[in-house]
Amino acid sequence: MALHLPVNGVCNIRCVFCSAEGRTGTYAQKYLLDEIDRDRTGHVQISGGDPMMKDPAELLEILLHARKKGKIIEFQTNGILLTKYDPKRLKLIRGLVDFFNINFSAHDAALDLEVTETPGAFEKRVAGVRLLIEQGSRVRLNYIVHSLNYRQAEQFVRFAAKELKGFEWIQFSYCKGMGRAKGNELIMPRFEEAAPHMNAAFKACTELGINFDVDHIPVCFVLAYKDHHADYRKMREHKPGVHLAEKQQIAECDGCVMREACPGPRRDYLEVYGELRPMPLVKAADA
Repeated sequence: MALHLPVNGVCNIRCVFCSAEGRTGTYAQKYLLDEIDRDRTGHVQISGGDPMMKDPAELLEILLHARKKGKIIEFQTNGILLTKYDPKRLKLIRGLVDFFNINFSAHDAALDLEVTETPGAFEKRVAGVRLLIEQGSRVRLNYIVHSLNYRQAEQFVRFAAKELKGFEWIQFSYCKGMGRAKGNELIMPRFEEAAPHMNAAFKACTELGINFDVDHIPVCFVLAYKDHHADYRKMREHKPGVHLAEKQQIAECDGCVMREACPGPRRDYLEVYGELRPMPLVKAADA
């Protein structure tokens, strides 16, 4: 688990799935520093909005404070400001951050425009990721799976392998039903629609030697790759956290061999669809 720490509420792109839209909270510097002090996870996710739009001096103070506290620092950004950021300040950020988590949910400019509603964002993000890799930073690509892009998940894997050589791994996260996606079936595909394409992407990762994780879809939909599933690993290790509070097992989960190693679908998914249907139930007798 990790402390998710939005340091600002401003972003320069407008992703259709944005979970931060409408978020309320404080971005006061003292509050943010105190949150780091209160953290017991040891892992801080610096997020936003986009943290690269935070006042640079305040951003560096937050990162330095987290580093002094011995935290693992994950820096979440859409990456499009990286090549325009002051090189000296970027070097300071890179020296404090353990890895960059880049929101990268399209394999070409046309799809990226649909996803982000921001002309030119794709090219800037590609350039930013390449810059980080060239400078020796660890980079995770975060592919948010939603209705516009789930069919292209495998294409994204092959694009990343060819064009972004040197990234460390890909996180496939089924979109949360929050912010712009809340209650919106036009953004949130059914699990059974997205799962075949996600599994094809995982197969491509395996063939290409790419490390990957998957989250926010029940384990039974990605059973062949369960060891890559964040909740499966956490539940095996008996780790408490929001992965349990955000999700719930339902009647369709009864009898599934994964019941003890999967918290079930997200509650916000159930708000939209109400059930898992059709459900690829894995009965103990079939396992």
